[in-house]
Amino acid sequence: MRPMTRNAVAGRRSTAAVATVVVAASMALGGCSLFSSSKPLPPPRSSLSPSGSVGYVVCPTAVTPVELARTNTAEPDIPLPISGTPAPGDFAIATSPNGHWAYVVTSRLVAAGSPAPPKTQNLVVPINLVTQRAGTPIVIPGTGSTHSVVVFPDGSTLVASVGSTLVPVDLTDNRVGTPLDLGAGHTVFGMTLNPAGTALFALVTGAVIPVDTGHASAGAPIPTGLTVSSVYSPHGIAISPDGSTLYVVGQGGKDFGGRLLPISVATGALEPEASFDPFGIASPAALIVSPTDSAAYVVDSANNWVNPVTLSPVAAPTPPVRLPALVGVAGGTQHPSDIALALDGVTAFIVDGFDSIVPYDTATQAFGRPVKVCTGASSMAIAPSP
Repeated sequence: MRPMTRNAVAGRRSTAAVATVVVAASMALGGCSLFSSSKPLPPPRSSLSPSGSVGYVVCPTAVTPVELARTNTAEPDIPLPISGTPAPGDFAIATSPNGHWAYVVTSRLVAAGSPAPPKTQNLVVPINLVTQRAGTPIVIPGTGSTHSVVVFPDGSTLVASVGSTLVPVDLTDNRVGTPLDLGAGHTVFGMTLNPAGTALFALVTGAVIPVDTGHASAGAPIPTGLTVSSVYSPHGIAISPDGSTLYVVGQGGKDFGGRLLPISVATGALEPEASFDPFGIASPAALIVSPTDSAAYVVDSANNWVNPVTLSPVAAPTPPVRLPALVGVAGGTQHPSDIALALDGVTAFIVDGFDSIVPYDTATQAFGRPVKVCTGASSMAIAPSP
């Protein structure tokens, strides 16, 4: 794995220059990528996981598997081998495409020796979804919050964010690669990959930063004018199924209202946005995009509802759909923090930010029975059963 080099770009480039970086990233499939490996992954053993598709919900100290195929039943928690409790939103989960592994980016406290206080150590925790057990944590460099993690389409590499740093890990041997620092003020709150894994897009406050994964270099930030929601989520950015359009949610405008902003991947140009102002001040936390790129669904952590938005082109949002109140919880769901789309492309699951996930049928806008999961839930990933 060659060293990663930061693209030292000062100031703003023109839209054309940004487009050159993004297009170059998308054309880097041939040749050796610094973020991928050609080593074969080991075959799975007999699986202890539920059959059918499975959701994995991450909390500060555990992951709850949820059988999604028929009954939406929570399975026993998988403990995370960490000490201390990460701050809310400072942990996230991603799964390998084949459903054999999950990876949690998080942190733990380690003793520094008396009288010095414990130090924070950033980690990626691999979870074998065949045996339903967490493995030895992988220590990763960097300083700051650990908000997001993505796994490449071939399942052999992941990238975790630590503050403003992107850290690659070769999953065939758990070897940590050379970090890529995006620069001061560019704390990463979310990431997404294009379908080929040749370009990565990092969501930071006020911008999206494209990364050419073939050369492990960052392009010029694409200004969005949006801040990140006060409820940190790894899924405030998504990409269309064909890889042509980025979708970002956040707060902006003169009234600091909720926005969904499309960005052309080919040109880096901002497209007409959707505003949630007619429904009051909003705090968009996360979104999903339908497999046909016809609609997006945005969860609002301030109002406890879902905003459906028609795409291609973006239309004014339809009236929001309020999440059902949870038994014993005053005021509804208390700040949904994430939304994940099931493999059927229709059913979504909303993480309520505390200890439940709520099924949501995007076709009928109806909610199912909430499923109890681990306490302090923050992020969810869905994969086929291994």
